[in-house]
Amino acid sequence: MQKTSPRPRLLRATLLAVSALTLASISGCLTSELYEPRASDEVYTEQVGQLYVTADQKSFVVLGKKYHYFILVEPELLQAIRSGLHAKMQAEFLPVHVSMYETLDGEFELKIPGLGQLAAGEVNEAKALGFVASAQQDALLHRYKIQGSRFKSSKDISALQGSTLNSTYPLQVSAYRKKSKVTQVLLTPVTVTADGVLMILAAPLLPVAFMAAQPFRVK
Repeated sequence: MQKTSPRPRLLRATLLAVSALTLASISGCLTSELYEPRASDEVYTEQVGQLYVTADQKSFVVLGKKYHYFILVEPELLQAIRSGLHAKMQAEFLPVHVSMYETLDGEFELKIPGLGQLAAGEVNEAKALGFVASAQQDALLHRYKIQGSRFKSSKDISALQGSTLNSTYPLQVSAYRKKSKVTQVLLTPVTVTADGVLMILAAPLLPVAFMAAQPFRVK
């Protein structure tokens, strides 16, 4: 009788390790770098044109020029993106805050504009997904709390292969910055293979368009 290969078991263990890294954010690869002589929060804007999802579909990954952002996916959000209303949706990241431990929190809003032009069935489907009608904005809205982690990237890979969104949109970030000689940062688990495939440890990153039949519209 042949022995079972340990590779599937190893891959499962690797994925569990990645999930733990994203949730805890302070366990993982840490490094120290010289700190600029400033005590105020670091405020900056990332221009995001591509969005990825981990192969286990538990985290969205935003690749910025200097940082990578892992955002835990709520089942409600995943359900909305996969729904028949997907093509009508617009999305917006509201300002994100990064703590001293490199954890991030913020809000993400999905919007279905043109409330008056939607069929009754579409309105009912959206409300079943948690959307709320806003007569003032003439739209259906759903705002999601987001949590995750920020990771430092040693080089800019934001332009590599993936699913390009309909437009580039801003992600506004304010990050805690301690007044100290050194500060610790998390090193990104994202790597690039020789043939240009983005990987997180042993699991490939998939463009978010693979999750739905329609490309994701972003205002």
